[in-house]
Amino acid sequence: MTVPQIAEKMLAFSEGNIHDIDHLIRVWAYTRTIGQLEGLDPETQFILEVAALTHDIACPLCRKNTGTPTAGIRRTKAFRW
Repeated sequence: MTVPQIAEKMLAFSEGNIHDIDHLIRVWAYTRTIGQLEGLDPETQFILEVAALTHDIACPLCRKNTGTPTAGIRRTKAFRW
């Protein structure tokens, strides 16, 4: 699977949530740019970009189950570590 194919799947997975889509694209763009500027080899660049695209994959599930994305859960007193 290619990075654009993974991006397409993640965008569909976000179910139109504008916040998630905006965050996904910004994190991926920053990560892609930094990796290219650092001169990463193609395999490492691929891994980096896939990690950027999937880093919040649990947010839709958490939002569905708790009404809050994972970042919000981590900020609550009960989930601080």
